[in-house]
Amino acid sequence: MISTYFVLFIIYSFFGWIYETCFCTIHEKVWRNRGFLYGPCIPIYGVGATLAQILFVDCPALNQSSNLTIFLSCAIGSFVLEYATSYFLERKFHARWWDYSKMPLNINGRVCLIFTCCFGLAGILVTKYLVPPVVSVVGMLPMIAIELIALIFMFIFGMDLALTVSALTSFAKEFERINDMLNNQMAERVEAISTNLADAKTATIEKINETKEALKQELSLEDKRKLLEQLSTEYVKQWISHASSPQKGQFRHITKFTHPVESTKALLDKGSEFLRHRNGKNK
Repeated sequence: MISTYFVLFIIYSFFGWIYETCFCTIHEKVWRNRGFLYGPCIPIYGVGATLAQILFVDCPALNQSSNLTIFLSCAIGSFVLEYATSYFLERKFHARWWDYSKMPLNINGRVCLIFTCCFGLAGILVTKYLVPPVVSVVGMLPMIAIELIALIFMFIFGMDLALTVSALTSFAKEFERINDMLNNQMAERVEAISTNLADAKTATIEKINETKEALKQELSLEDKRKLLEQLSTEYVKQWISHASSPQKGQFRHITKFTHPVESTKALLDKGSEFLRHRNGKNK
């Protein structure tokens, strides 16, 4: 019995491959070898059709089910099977073999209402028109032949599955390596940009601080100059106050005939003004 179902599984998987390949080739106008495996076999169709046969053909309690029951059961079953298979393949191999993202009423691009209904209708066609002739042809073979065919199919299917998984695992590792490399490069670039921004910010802050410090120094020099001028003026006043008459005369003589630098000239002008103001008070 298991050998028979395995042979039927391979046959239904082959029919599914024919349907998928023809549909995608006609739709895209270019040859498409559809399926998860290298060989002409799409296991998801084999699983779905075999389960439909077991439930609605081989099971005595359900072999008289209405078309509505078959439609709903196959639609719900295809929904669960398609979503679970897509999720597993994507998590395992980081790739998708179908994507309904552009279709209306889809869920994460894994399933959509239109194709779920189509698979429900396909369930009716399979159980009513495909399963009976296939079971009839396989039933004509002796059990020993079925078991031999099952062994051959199992060997070919196992080799194809092992080769596909090996290739996809290598691809997944290479994909992860490339993804990690790209992530590391992006992280390095972001870090470099952040470092450059931080350096630019630090340089700007340092430049601002240097400018502030320079301004402080300039202000300090200006304050010092003013303080020095003020102290010099006070010193001149004190010197004039304690100077003798000949010294005062010499000072007046210097202010009349000397043109020193700006700071000295200002100092002498203040001294002359002080003398004039004092002489005015004495008069």
